[in-house]
Amino acid sequence: MSTQQLPQSTIKEVELLLYCARTHITPTIAARIQKLLLEDIDWEYLIRIAQRHRVMPLLYHSLQSISPELVPPAKLNQLRQDFQANLFRSIFITQSLLKFLSLFESNQIPALSFKGSILGASAYGNFSLRQTRDLDILVHKHHYQKAVDLLIAAGGEICLDLPSECHFLFYDRTLCIDLHCEIIPKDYSRSISDNYWWQNLEHFELSGEKVLNLSPEACFFMLCLQGTKDCWYMLHRICDVAEVIRTYPEMNWMQIMDQANRFGCKRIVSVALVLTKNLLEASLPEEVLKEVESDPAVKSVVEQVSKQLFCETTEEKIEGVPKDLFHMSTREHFKDRLQILVSLLNTHGWFTPTEHDLEFLRLPKFLYFLYYLTRPIRLIARYRLSLLQYLRIKK
Repeated sequence: MSTQQLPQSTIKEVELLLYCARTHITPTIAARIQKLLLEDIDWEYLIRIAQRHRVMPLLYHSLQSISPELVPPAKLNQLRQDFQANLFRSIFITQSLLKFLSLFESNQIPALSFKGSILGASAYGNFSLRQTRDLDILVHKHHYQKAVDLLIAAGGEICLDLPSECHFLFYDRTLCIDLHCEIIPKDYSRSISDNYWWQNLEHFELSGEKVLNLSPEACFFMLCLQGTKDCWYMLHRICDVAEVIRTYPEMNWMQIMDQANRFGCKRIVSVALVLTKNLLEASLPEEVLKEVESDPAVKSVVEQVSKQLFCETTEEKIEGVPKDLFHMSTREHFKDRLQILVSLLNTHGWFTPTEHDLEFLRLPKFLYFLYYLTRPIRLIARYRLSLLQYLRIKK
């Protein structure tokens, strides 16, 4: 486990969290946890970062299983209350999921749940060990509008409407359902066809009901893409990947790496694997580890993620230019980086003139259209060094 990028004052708390943020504790890890618990732990800080990274259930479960007597009673009680609240929430979300999957089935709409309760049950072995805030459901594109209408008829209130997903609030805003026609927006999964997810399914028993679930390999790809989309700013995304690796040791790694090459996301997969190995000591075949560490850019991205992961100044999601540049750095092909740049910058309004552009260069009204050219030129000049760094071809 690597904590080299962390401030000295927080290392022991972060180490303790990383040792606890897993479902399977080896005797060696248990001994390390007990040793750390004998030190002067800043429990306020530990609980705060566990809450931020959505790994409170794992923290409590590990501490309660190993040495609860070494945890201050008030803090253990706080962790227990949070664990129980998450348990009740998980039961509610799982029951709601089964209800809405049944609704879709009765209306001849194939629906796939991903992340959330089904990931907690399948990869973590217990859905209460993973914090889940909402439901993510995928339907085919040709069923998407029908599914939207069905959720509206069921009492859903649209709170966010995007090209490939629509978010609904139910039960006095206590439940959010994210309906998708793409698991990951095409900006992040350009080379993966929508059919890939539907062609890699298996049945899984969730609370006594058989539901569709992604195959382990497809789930692994989805989690790598999801973590990259979010810039790996949350530990629970890394835990998701680590738990899939632990639960499904029979995954075909040769097939996974071949597919990653074909999808143009080998670097995305490599970053995910190195993060799980460095931070959570995931067990990987030696040949796979050697292959993913052969790309120098992977080391650079992993260092960037590790440096900001527990930084107090990055508690909010990474947005804007840093996010765009990060996504570019995770793709190995120049064409992909260029396409992502244009698409994401357009999404963030880099091609839409602002007041700063009007002040920078005053043009008469009949030449206003020139602002659409001067704005990207001005911003490219401003961020030229960073853009050159991320656009260059890295062998």
